[in-house]
Amino acid sequence: MRIRGWLTGLIVFLLAPSLLFASLWFYNKFDKVSAIDRSLDGLHLIEALGPLMQEKALTGKISAPPTTLRQRLIAFGGTARSAELTAHLDTFVREPQVPLALRQARTLSSSISQLAKLSSSSSFEASRLPHLVTDALPAVVIESSIMVSNAKSIVTRLEINVWDKMLIPVQGGQFKIAADGAARETAEYFNLLTGESAEQLRQQAKAYRRANLAYQSEGAKLLSTTIAAKSGADIVAEPVLTAQPDLVSTTFTLWQSALDFLYEDLQTQRAETLFAVALAGLVGGLVILAAFAIAIALSRALADRTQQEFESLGFHDPLTGLPNRRALLNTIRSLPERATEGCAGVILIDLRQFKKVNDRFGDHRGDAILRDVAEQLSEQAEPEDFLCRSGGTEFTLLRPHVKAAARFEEFGHKLLQEIGKERIVDTHKTVIDANAGLFISRPQEPVTDNILIDAALALRSAKQKGPLKTDRFTPDMRTAFEENDEIAKQLQKALKDGEMVAWYQPQVNIHTGKVVGAEALARWIVDGNVRYPGSFLPAAVEAGYMEQIEATVREKALHLAVNLSGKTHHPIHLGLNVSASLLTNPKAVDALNLQVKMLGLEPSDISLEILEAVMIDEITAAPIKENIARLSELGFFIELDDFGTGHSSISSLRDLKVDRVKIDRSFISGVDTNPGLQKFTSALINLAKSLDISVLAEGVETEGERDWLKDNGCDVIQGFLISKAVPEDELAALILKQNYAQPSSGSAPKLAAQALS
Repeated sequence: MRIRGWLTGLIVFLLAPSLLFASLWFYNKFDKVSAIDRSLDGLHLIEALGPLMQEKALTGKISAPPTTLRQRLIAFGGTARSAELTAHLDTFVREPQVPLALRQARTLSSSISQLAKLSSSSSFEASRLPHLVTDALPAVVIESSIMVSNAKSIVTRLEINVWDKMLIPVQGGQFKIAADGAARETAEYFNLLTGESAEQLRQQAKAYRRANLAYQSEGAKLLSTTIAAKSGADIVAEPVLTAQPDLVSTTFTLWQSALDFLYEDLQTQRAETLFAVALAGLVGGLVILAAFAIAIALSRALADRTQQEFESLGFHDPLTGLPNRRALLNTIRSLPERATEGCAGVILIDLRQFKKVNDRFGDHRGDAILRDVAEQLSEQAEPEDFLCRSGGTEFTLLRPHVKAAARFEEFGHKLLQEIGKERIVDTHKTVIDANAGLFISRPQEPVTDNILIDAALALRSAKQKGPLKTDRFTPDMRTAFEENDEIAKQLQKALKDGEMVAWYQPQVNIHTGKVVGAEALARWIVDGNVRYPGSFLPAAVEAGYMEQIEATVREKALHLAVNLSGKTHHPIHLGLNVSASLLTNPKAVDALNLQVKMLGLEPSDISLEILEAVMIDEITAAPIKENIARLSELGFFIELDDFGTGHSSISSLRDLKVDRVKIDRSFISGVDTNPGLQKFTSALINLAKSLDISVLAEGVETEGERDWLKDNGCDVIQGFLISKAVPEDELAALILKQNYAQPSSGSAPKLAAQALS
């Protein structure tokens, strides 16, 4: 009896974990059904909001109060969120300005989508539809409404000023970004969808693109007449006003079709989950009966099993609860041999510049964000996927069986979009950027630990492309890595031996032809041969040598400024490209000022070229702007580089004391022959000039471009028409020579070019 008792206890002990895991599995599946039901409730609320948005966009008012919708929102939001949801609804209904009202409606639909977790509940095929419904398509209606509102306002003006002329082009650009973005997204994404509903979506998308094209054609008339107008009567606005209702109607028709497809997808997910639960219940019962039959045999393995459980404690990350790198390596080594058609895939994700998050919010908040990211990735992962935290800010997903490479790559992009969603940390909004490197093995190719190295090389390539970018491993990446590693070793010696020098591209006054400044650029001189930045800067960034290179170029440029000091008839601004690392460090700002003062120079002798892109990140933008303001107060000549290409052009001019803007080459190339480009370039010049800011055009290569810029208010030019970058002695000789020579009237730019040729 004692033996039977021990065996009974042993059997129960062995079956208890199985029963527990089965219960957890059933609980998880039923929880998923509940989540899908909530997603369906949220989808119905968004669908009810659509006609109200369309009515507001077309008529400017809501004919009947949405009482029923308000009650449903209260029930959906509960005590925690109902006040927020109803506040958005009430503001939307009462707001007299259509664009502001529609923005409230978009915010409301986004909040509903987040509460309903539409992206998590939908299938991978339909996972991009919630974004299209709550953001992309409403943005088109909002931006077109703003454009219509601006057009109605400006046609009543008795006089059109510079800001009025900027109003339509700037808003036209915002509408074009939203409308064309939605067109591209639907054209590319809908081709991947299947079924009858997908074909209907494609047809509605074609109708939307036709309406978008028609509206933009009418908008071009509004744009061209606004730029040339002297009063509101000169502006042709009626075609835009007439075309907008058709665009709105077509957009909402596409919006409704997307909702219908998403509804069918959620219903399918729900039915499949319930079927899986029923099937698992039947099979589970049979398994439990079979387990009793084999439990005695398994009792012999109890000791080994216990030992394995203890060992498993060393295979998990304590912060996120995910498996760790050790567990990942064990999983890879236990994979079976590849079948002919089988492939394994790896996605290696790394959070960009996460130290900024810890520095701003504290390590405990950073840990909370890491746990949140782990949860997001777990929700998106497929059942067969192995997800782990493989490093400090790295997460790795292993998929043993990849059926379609393109779908796997799309899945990697989806993970980044999920991580990149806006978060609230201590009441502050922030966004976490990430990159992903993908590796997909070839059929019959053995899977070893090397797949992690290849995925890391793909991640390295993705980081070079910018935030939220992915890349898939190719053998060329390994070659490039080895080449960069060799270049980095050579760079270390070059910096030590003084082979890194500064060359200067002259900047010429477009009216006098005199050299008034030069941009300092890095050059690597090896055995008399010149190596240009494109050949070594990527390796320098990876190896962490950029600060040394920038310091070397800065030191040589400052010494050139010392040599020129007091020897020129007019100020010469030597331009230094300023990196984000310097702009985020107040101590570096003071150190630069001290370095200039100790050389006997004035800060006004030095031009600091600042890229707009360094101010896009919300986390670092505030301290960067504070340091730029500090540099301006110290007297440095502040120059906004690549003006017009960033997302902060106008706000940068508003918030910062900018002495000069550099219009990017993309707005200069062919401007003398491209009427469409002339409108935008002249608008940028007029904007700067109206604020008493000097304008420099970079990348000028033809006399036609120079002449057009001269006639349209540009002050200074830089480019191959004048000269490529030259060594210090050539630039100094030209600057000193022009101070004692009197160039012929009207031919100054050519003389400067000849002197440097």
